[in-house]
Amino acid sequence: MMKIALKYSYDGSKFSGSQTQPNVQAVEDAINETLNHIGIYEPVLSGSRTDKGVHALNQISTVHCGDFWNLNRLKDQISRHLSPYINLKDIWIVDQDFHPRFSAVAREYRYVIYHGDKSPFLSDFVYFYPNLDLKRLNLALACFIGKQDFKPYYKVGSGEKSTIREIYKAYAYQIQKSAFSINRYSDKPNLTIIKFRANGFLRAQVRLMVANAIKAATSDEKLDEFIKLHKAQKPLTKMPAPPNGLYLKKVFFKAFNTI
Repeated sequence: MMKIALKYSYDGSKFSGSQTQPNVQAVEDAINETLNHIGIYEPVLSGSRTDKGVHALNQISTVHCGDFWNLNRLKDQISRHLSPYINLKDIWIVDQDFHPRFSAVAREYRYVIYHGDKSPFLSDFVYFYPNLDLKRLNLALACFIGKQDFKPYYKVGSGEKSTIREIYKAYAYQIQKSAFSINRYSDKPNLTIIKFRANGFLRAQVRLMVANAIKAATSDEKLDEFIKLHKAQKPLTKMPAPPNGLYLKKVFFKAFNTI
């Protein structure tokens, strides 16, 4: 038996989250059904859990399979039967002690905010919101950097043993995107991208941090209020940002990634 890693992307709007669960279709359920179809019956283990409506650009899962498989043929077989809303990007052999969750040293998420006209064709993939003050937004996001107790920014009842996490990067930038080009330095950006990288995240933590940072960016007074409340371990809002703008960008592993 060999242990393989799968790297894939998915449209989270078509699934009830990433982790397998009863009575609904999760991303792992779709992958397990595909693997069962080609004779691999062990359920996959994944590197990061995403909620309903959250997308992934580079999710990592592992599974054991027979060592008679040629990896190129195995990739073709999986891709042939996989849901059209999941795209298998790569496949490779890993050590038996490699674990997609516990071997991870960092995870990175992106949150996409669109400032243009609302469109039904974008509604599953961006958060529609008026223009944001980038300077105030980044001042708010900077408050999250470092090793902190993020108890105010997670979904209660998640059963976490510790609410302490370390955020390495938290910042936003703006771009102007048209059908043909992207110009990061445009005077009229229509997208704001918020980037987070940390050693791990609590359930709904990214969406709650985004919601608080956006609210803080609406005025100097709100920014000052947010900074004071954050120091006092209180959120400015307990309503998370919508899941449709959130993307798991990458899971980092010491063996073949660097932070």
